[in-house]
Amino acid sequence: MPYTFKLEALRQFREFEEERVQREFSQAQRILEAAASKLAEQIAVRDKTETEFAAHQDSGTASQCAMYRGFLQRLAEEIELLNQRLRVAERDCEKKRQALLAAVKNRKTLDRLKEKDEQAYRHKQDQEEGKFIDEMAINRFQLNRG
Repeated sequence: MPYTFKLEALRQFREFEEERVQREFSQAQRILEAAASKLAEQIAVRDKTETEFAAHQDSGTASQCAMYRGFLQRLAEEIELLNQRLRVAERDCEKKRQALLAAVKNRKTLDRLKEKDEQAYRHKQDQEEGKFIDEMAINRFQLNRG
C-alpha cells in the first residue's frame, strides 16, 4: 500500500498560501522600487534646477528668480510627498516580507512532519517485511526438518 500523508490537503493549502504571499511581496517590492526611482528622478530635477538658478541668478530678472523659487518650492513639496510614499512602501514591503517568512515557516513545518511520517511508515514497512521473511524462513526450515 503506497504512503499517503494525512495532512496533505493542509500542506498543499499552505504551499498555495506561500505562493500567494510571495506574489504580494513581489508586488510590494516593485512598488517600493518605483517609489524610490520616482524620488530619485525628482531629486535630480531639483538639483539641475538649483544649478540653473544659481547660474542665472545674477543675470536674470526678478520675475525669472521668482519663477525659479516657485518651481523649486513645488519640487520640494513633491519630494517630501514622495519621501512619505517611499516610507509607506518600505513599511508595506517589510510587512509582506514578514508574512512571507511566516508562510514559509508554516509550510516547512508540514514538510518536515510529512518527511518524518514517511520515514516512520517506511520503517514500519521494513519491519513487517522482515517479520514476513523470518516467518517464511521458519516455515521452510520446519518443512525441511519434518
